[in-house]
Amino acid sequence: MKYAFLTGSYADRQETGVCRVSFDPAAGFAIEKAGSGYANPSFVLPHPNKKRFYAVRETGDGAVVEGDMDTLAPLPGEHPTGGDSPCHLSLSGDLKRLYAANYMSGSLAAYELDDEGRIIRRTDLVRHEGHGPNPDRQERAHAHFSMALDGALLVCDLGTDAILMYADEGGILRETGRVAMPAGCGPRHLAASDRHPGRLYCVAELAGRVYQLVWAEGSYAVASSVSILPEGFDGPNTAAAIRFTADGALLLASNRGHDSIAVMPVGEDGGLGAPVISPCVAEPRDFAICGEYVLAASQRDSVIRAYRLDRDTLRLEDAGMGLELGHPVCLASI
Repeated sequence: MKYAFLTGSYADRQETGVCRVSFDPAAGFAIEKAGSGYANPSFVLPHPNKKRFYAVRETGDGAVVEGDMDTLAPLPGEHPTGGDSPCHLSLSGDLKRLYAANYMSGSLAAYELDDEGRIIRRTDLVRHEGHGPNPDRQERAHAHFSMALDGALLVCDLGTDAILMYADEGGILRETGRVAMPAGCGPRHLAASDRHPGRLYCVAELAGRVYQLVWAEGSYAVASSVSILPEGFDGPNTAAAIRFTADGALLLASNRGHDSIAVMPVGEDGGLGAPVISPCVAEPRDFAICGEYVLAASQRDSVIRAYRLDRDTLRLEDAGMGLELGHPVCLASI
């Protein structure tokens, strides 16, 4: 089976910033199309209609750029996010809204979309307040991720150790609650699976842990957590991506610093088993799961490598296939 995905990177406008890449376990990687004209498109998000995609412009004056899926050329016009360094994009369940998380300014922008996925206008901008105990990384709010789930919009704020919950009321975001995470953990990204309703999984960048949250009495609460680092490791590390396998049986999370991917079995009750941690590329900021293969993107070494996931041992084995690509930091399945 052949898999396809878009890559995002840190690149100047004159450099290749976005690529459409294919992966075939029998043949390896291939760059099908390369696109330039983007400034630091560090996060890309394909629209389900496969006609267009969205890319952040991760700069001090952040913006969202639309791109043509066929040519990968940026479409006319950029859409300011109202904040600094946007790092993540997501869509509402009905595809009528696009959300952009501004990392440095700790804010979230909402946009109205037409039926073809074109951005019409920005409808709201909410700013988070507060800070955490880590003076280097949590000196202020840092919105990092958003996800629409069960009628709510969930937003990770690394700087305030919180997951905020919003209702989207005609494009206006109203806070309906927040989940207090352990102090100093730095919530980064979330994952959910239909196999585990009422449960949410958060990778904490600063703590190097994955937290299981359970829905009860109108909100989520932390039920348990596991470290995704080996016992005794005390070197510098920041956790990054978190993703479920398609069947919801395994949850994977990556480490930058330890340079590894942890594979965790997920029980029928949603509980996390002990992780099996395998080495991978340097600084794996993102990875994609393609059947029995995991494709890990190295921001430092400018390469994407394929690893085979052994379902019996839960270990990742180097598949001997790689693709050199400038500073890949996002892999978005098409």
